[in-house]
Amino acid sequence: MKPMVTNVLVVGAGAMGRNHCRAYSHDSRVGHVFVLEPNDQSRSALQAMGLEKVTFVDSLDDALKQDVAAASLVTPTETHYDMATPLLDAGLNVLVEKPITATVTEGKRLAALAEKKGVLVMPGHIERFNPAVRALKKHMPDLGRIVYASAHRFGIPTQRRLADAFLDQAVHDMDVVSFLTGCKPLDIRAVSQRILDAHADDLCSSIVRYDGFYASIEANRVTPIKTRQLIVLGTKGSAHLDYISQDLVVTHSETTQNKYSTFDEILMRVGRGTEVKPYFQKDEPLRLELHHFLSCVLGEEKPLVTAEDGIMAVAAVAAGMKSAKSGTVEKISA
Repeated sequence: MKPMVTNVLVVGAGAMGRNHCRAYSHDSRVGHVFVLEPNDQSRSALQAMGLEKVTFVDSLDDALKQDVAAASLVTPTETHYDMATPLLDAGLNVLVEKPITATVTEGKRLAALAEKKGVLVMPGHIERFNPAVRALKKHMPDLGRIVYASAHRFGIPTQRRLADAFLDQAVHDMDVVSFLTGCKPLDIRAVSQRILDAHADDLCSSIVRYDGFYASIEANRVTPIKTRQLIVLGTKGSAHLDYISQDLVVTHSETTQNKYSTFDEILMRVGRGTEVKPYFQKDEPLRLELHHFLSCVLGEEKPLVTAEDGIMAVAAVAAGMKSAKSGTVEKISA
């Protein structure tokens, strides 16, 4: 039986948008990838990739004439609501690159419109599709009761115009901690700074209270080395995850009391536990995400990330930005 084939639209062919075009082009269930991008430089960069399925369109009306069923919206955050609205209104299933919108109110309006039209609006929280994150999700029960999590997402300076570090970077880890634990963030205390970016705060640090534990979430794009790591601590063990290399180490506490005859043995064993490196197949998170999105559009799977998940992540980072200005703990409410 041949797989179902559909046409997709990619709105925005910047650096990330071109990756969406590439991933869709390599999916056998995609017939054509129509691209809406007014910038000549971005169009030329996409053309240079030599993707056979890609066809440019000059307007949304032109795209909708091509029997398009799904769309990726890969444009600046502040445009998400205004650009996703006509796509959903036209009956398209839409994947919106994270964050789903700039505000909670806009996110709720998109979710309501999607429900009214009977289509899917899925936030592009790509880290949920990172194989290391999926593997850790399976091993979370091994850690016992979660008591703390710590995320570090440090990036190099960029000339691109980006949003506040909370919206652009920390939003990933806010969502991942919720995904792994099944807990919603309750409140946050945060600080942020503008170091190298003339338009937005490019460094942030926060303590987020979840139901039963705290998480420290730090992000910046001012460091010379790119780092994306997550540590989760539980009463029975811990996990250390590297998002970039997709490495995962789960450490289980020793269940028996051991006696050590030398100081060297104490240094080697006490508190170290037993390390396990779960086996899983490494893969490109974006490819997995878009493959899943298409499967949802074709009715083959249920969304791993919902509009409500995306709205909660926006609520968390919005409260973080508010806390950074007020200097007080801010409630997270969606």
